[in-house]
Amino acid sequence: MELAVYEDGSVTVVTLSGDLVIGDAEAAFKKTVSRLLEEGKVQLVVDCGALRYVDSSGLGALVRALTTSQHEGGGTKLLGVPSSLRKLLELTKLDSVFELFEERDQAVSSF
Repeated sequence: MELAVYEDGSVTVVTLSGDLVIGDAEAAFKKTVSRLLEEGKVQLVVDCGALRYVDSSGLGALVRALTTSQHEGGGTKLLGVPSSLRKLLELTKLDSVFELFEERDQAVSSF
């Protein structure tokens, strides 16, 4: 999995591509989110547009990003969710927990 981070005003966008699965990919994502929160960057948009596959550990890492950012007074929103991940979110009823966006500008301005 590849991961990139950039700032869009007060919002931090984390772009993921490849597979968010147990192991190095999940660990890299969790480490990045932890570092961002420690730096006070609590408004996160996770760009999922280039994700191919997310397993249960990857889904858990997304939920952890949401809960920890909310605990710090911010939030985590998902952008460009592919249909496979959308189905997983619907199956687990997490589609009602995460805010999902198709346009980056809308996701960023929703904070």
